[in-house]
Amino acid sequence: MFKKLLLTSMLLCTMLSADKITVFAASDLKFALDGIKNLFLVQNPKDQIEIIYGSSGKGMRQIENGAPYHLFFSANMDFVEQLYAKGDVATKPKLYAVGRIVIWSKHKNFQPELGFENLQASWAQKIAIANPTHAPYGEKAKQAMQKAGIYDDIKSKLVMGENISQTAGFIANGAADAGIIALSLACAPAIANSDHNAYYLIDDRLHDPLTQGYGITKAGSSLPLARKFYDFMETKEAIESMKKYGFSASSNN
Repeated sequence: MFKKLLLTSMLLCTMLSADKITVFAASDLKFALDGIKNLFLVQNPKDQIEIIYGSSGKGMRQIENGAPYHLFFSANMDFVEQLYAKGDVATKPKLYAVGRIVIWSKHKNFQPELGFENLQASWAQKIAIANPTHAPYGEKAKQAMQKAGIYDDIKSKLVMGENISQTAGFIANGAADAGIIALSLACAPAIANSDHNAYYLIDDRLHDPLTQGYGITKAGSSLPLARKFYDFMETKEAIESMKKYGFSASSNN
C-alpha cells in the first residue's frame, strides 16, 4: 500500500514538474525544428513541446485571433515584427535563418542544370508553388519567376499549395510535374535519400531575402519553458541542425 502511494505521489510530482508548450512554425522548418526539439528534449526529458506546422501568414492570423501558441516561427520576419508591434509577440523578433528556394521534380525529363527552362518545357503541365498570398515561399517563388521573365508564360500551369510542405507533396505524389519548394525540404531524407534528389538552386538575387524570425507570444510570455526553448535556438546544436537543412545564418551567406 505504501509503495502504491509513493509511486502515485512520484507520478503526480513528475506531472506537475513537466512543462508543455505549443509552437507554431512555418512548414519549411518541419525537419530542422523537429530535430532541434528532439535535441532539446534529450536535455529536458520532462518537458513537452507540440509543434504545429503551417503557412506563416495563417499562423500570424491565428495568433492575432487568440490562438494559444507560445512561440511563433515565421518564414517571413515581417509577420513576427507585425505581431510584436501589436503586442501579440512579447519578445523582440530574432532571426533564426535565411531560407532558399529550389526547382524540384520527379519527372524523368527533369534536368536540374536547365533551371527555369524545365518549367517552360512541354512535359511540365502542372507546376506547384505555395500560395503567394499567405506563404512566404510562394511569394518568393513568384518573384523569382517574374525576375526570370517566365511568370506570364507559365502562370496558367500553376497549382497552389496551402504551405510549402503541401507544395512539395504535390510534386512527390505526382499531382504536379515540377515546382518550387524550400531547400530545407529538398535536404530532408524523403527527397535527399531518394532517386529524385537532384534540384536546381534558384539564385537568391531573383527574390527578396527569405529572412525568417521567431518570438515568444503574449500567451507564452509567462512560461519558463517557452523562454528555455527560445534560448536553445541560439545554441551550437540548434544552429548545426539548421545548417544541415540548408538554412544560412544571414542573408549575406
